[in-house]
Amino acid sequence: MAHDHDHHHGNTYYIDQLCTIASCGALGGVAVMMYATNRLGLILAEQFFPYVLVGGIALLAMVAVRAVTLWREAGRTAGHAHDHHHHEHHHHHDHDHEHDHGHDHAHDHSHEHGHGHEHGWTPARYAVLMLPIALYFLNLPNSSFSQETIGRMITSGTVEAASNVTSKAGMVLGFKELANAAYYPDTRKTMEGQTGKMAGMFQPQRGSDKQFTLYRLNMTCCQADAIPVEVRIVCEENITRFKPGDWVEAEGQIQFHKVGGRDKYLAVLYLKSADQVQPTATRAGLDI
Repeated sequence: MAHDHDHHHGNTYYIDQLCTIASCGALGGVAVMMYATNRLGLILAEQFFPYVLVGGIALLAMVAVRAVTLWREAGRTAGHAHDHHHHEHHHHHDHDHEHDHGHDHAHDHSHEHGHGHEHGWTPARYAVLMLPIALYFLNLPNSSFSQETIGRMITSGTVEAASNVTSKAGMVLGFKELANAAYYPDTRKTMEGQTGKMAGMFQPQRGSDKQFTLYRLNMTCCQADAIPVEVRIVCEENITRFKPGDWVEAEGQIQFHKVGGRDKYLAVLYLKSADQVQPTATRAGLDI
């Protein structure tokens, strides 16, 4: 009576499990790193940042638990296979019974108990998990992400010179507030001449090294619905040391100028010196 028990999962099962663990672990790590390096702001609105961080940490925790259980499972499977091999070596016997009444009964009891679980390994199933991981290590998204699209959305053309403005004391408290003030005559009159200090992303103005746009992306949900909120910077000196998308901080006098050839006003910070524009950390300065 031969008892042959095959209690193994098969090599492809463990390959599949290891690849899944590695892919999920890398995905969780990317989520945490995107949060830690402030790159989430390039694709998501800020209110979703905590969810990405918590999701990444939870995924890493599940990966750790699964890795431990798989390790123990592999150990038990190896030990079980060894015990059955030892048992089969000592207890494999045939029963051949001869009876006097003339009946030959050859009893060969062979019981095959196969419990193999063979899972086909399909690398294509990891493509979805590996896509964001690959993009992250290709440095995507980055500060130049969709820069061409943003350049088309920002108001082009040089601004007309404004009339003399009397300086007023004060500090404007809001990037969006200043940008929206350009649409209302009473608000323009109130803010005209005050001192403003704004932080945003740099967008050079085509055809002039003395003008550029300072903008922030107003996102309701993600990059797809982002709208740039802009303030034009006009300086008496050339400003050429920044690249599109660099975060800078500018401080100057608030004015409202007409865009050349159109009946449209833009909020403008008027600067005497290029030193009034300095690099700054991402999202530093006043809130949008």
